[in-house]
Amino acid sequence: MSSMYPEYAQWLRQVRRSMQLPKAVKLLFDQGRLYMSPVTEAHSEADDSIRLQLAEQLAGEAGLHVTRDKGVLPELDGYTPEPDVLVVDAGVLGPGDAFVGQEHVHFVAESVSRSTVGQDYGRKLNQYAARGIAVYLIVDVLTGECVLYREPKGDEYTSAVPYRFGEEVGFTLAGVAVTVRTDFKRIR
Repeated sequence: MSSMYPEYAQWLRQVRRSMQLPKAVKLLFDQGRLYMSPVTEAHSEADDSIRLQLAEQLAGEAGLHVTRDKGVLPELDGYTPEPDVLVVDAGVLGPGDAFVGQEHVHFVAESVSRSTVGQDYGRKLNQYAARGIAVYLIVDVLTGECVLYREPKGDEYTSAVPYRFGEEVGFTLAGVAVTVRTDFKRIR
């Protein structure tokens, strides 16, 4: 997929280098605007935990692959989201790919930060539903809660179930039952 937008990926790398941003800052581009979002230890640990838990539970399922930070195509309303965690069809990503087609995405997760809270609960929520992504998990390290969204219809999800940190979140991905433990750290 990266061959579809190689200039975008290359441009973003050049911007990051020229700005001399630390790796602890995520650079996002949306409708001609650049956003910088800190990647805190709470974010990293939550994202890593979700990826490891899902990878372990889906290891025997040859049809699914857990990854991170890939752009979801096509661009929709001038926006290409880049979720923190994704579960995609196995074999769809090559070593140089930075993008994946929405039809191959089964699950996305986003860790909320102060600078992205509106995006995660607003625009991204609508984008993922409109793209038909079956499951969207928001990990809100600011409030100590997660929200599991399922059953997309149009640009909304018909099911939204909140969980407190420490509870287990169960759902199904492509017919496989999985559970995510939410023993994440909260930012105070």
